[in-house]
Amino acid sequence: MENYDLLIKSGRVLDSESGSDRVADVAVSGGLIDRIEPDIDPALADDVIDASGHWVIPGMIDTHVHVAGARDLGGTHGLGLQMVAAAGATTVLDLGGSMGSLTAGISAGGSGVNVGSLGYLRPGETVPEGRLDTSQIREVIGTALDAGMLGVKLLGGYYPFTPEETSEFISSANDMGAYIAYHIGTTETGSRLDGVRELPALLGSTGRVHVAHINAYCRGSILPVEEEIREALQILEDLRDQIVSEVHLARPNFTRGKSDADGNVEADVCRNCLRLKDYEPTADGIRAALRDGYASTVEQTRTGLVLVTGERGVELFDEGDGDLPLSFPVNNATSAFQLTAARNQSDEFIIDAIGSDAGLLPRNVNIEQAMRLVKFGALEPLDMVLKLSLNPARMLGLVSKGRLSEGNDADLTLIDPAGGRASYGIVAGRVIMMAGRVVGRGGTILTTEQGQTAVTATGIPFQTVDIAQAMMYAGRG
Repeated sequence: MENYDLLIKSGRVLDSESGSDRVADVAVSGGLIDRIEPDIDPALADDVIDASGHWVIPGMIDTHVHVAGARDLGGTHGLGLQMVAAAGATTVLDLGGSMGSLTAGISAGGSGVNVGSLGYLRPGETVPEGRLDTSQIREVIGTALDAGMLGVKLLGGYYPFTPEETSEFISSANDMGAYIAYHIGTTETGSRLDGVRELPALLGSTGRVHVAHINAYCRGSILPVEEEIREALQILEDLRDQIVSEVHLARPNFTRGKSDADGNVEADVCRNCLRLKDYEPTADGIRAALRDGYASTVEQTRTGLVLVTGERGVELFDEGDGDLPLSFPVNNATSAFQLTAARNQSDEFIIDAIGSDAGLLPRNVNIEQAMRLVKFGALEPLDMVLKLSLNPARMLGLVSKGRLSEGNDADLTLIDPAGGRASYGIVAGRVIMMAGRVVGRGGTILTTEQGQTAVTATGIPFQTVDIAQAMMYAGRG
């Protein structure tokens, strides 16, 4: 008679791929899901979790986090990996870090999660200063892939390229088999609806891209919020075969407060937030917003980074010479709600996933906010699983994750529906989180075949991903 490494008893098992929603037991062996049946004998398992009254879903995958670069946020290496695991994530995609900081984080404070990374594109640091030609762009992307990253991220709201360069980055990444994400904005448009309007011209008829946090471009900066939502949804639907996308559900955003030598705020995102409430887009405007409680910055505590405002916020801002994270309560609830729930005429969701844009930042609320939408009736439980697990797995080409069926990876998230938050996180059959307490260690890097040599040299376990299977290339299927 077969023995199992782990048995999860009597949970409500939800799998969006098969449409299954039933009370059953899940048996795990060798890091894979072995059996899903009612009433499996607990004597057959080395370890048993009583999931009575809990939901068991494929491991939550967050396609937009920031877990690398902790030092830049005033934190310690690995803090972001601890924070995503505590929130129930089992796999994450870091949108804009470095392999050096990522491997340092896994080594110093890894939580057992699987993590892939996209290289950030910052002139003078990761790309040359000045205008870039095609050969330079391809070299930048190739360098990221060689380092073990899955691809690159365009930070248009912070370091915008010309429309021509932006389009070339997208087409070159597509041609080279790299994953590419885009925080909207070029030298001609901002991190607003005008940047969304620019997408058809940037992509042409063949470009493929992951557009980050759609709701961040629908804050009423150009039109009333409802009109911006409608227009953005129509553009995304028109480009359905070319774009994958996510929405985050936290009220606070995050940006950078760095100013130039004249005291003018550099980042378009930060300028937009200040102007929304009639603050000057300057360092003094940030100080005023901090004192008034409109802006916040972050400070590390024993449990992670927390938001700080008032005079303490100004003190931290000045200590960091202004170049540190800032948060503004600008993410519109109507925008997040409607974009998450929006469907097309075929009853398919227009926005693919729920991401956090968090990780190291204190707003890892994917499950909590999604559960609120379920309780409200905006999402069915299987819809939530689609957006938290299955579609994110498809977005990254993770063919054995996001699916709660026999033979797939035993990456699982258990949710307490009464509390509306994750109660267990399990990766490859090993518990990494219990009731918010992280017990996992280390981690697994997601890389491409091109990055295997570099990742092997780190000594950290890795899993090879075929980006050709990613949804932006393979389609929604």
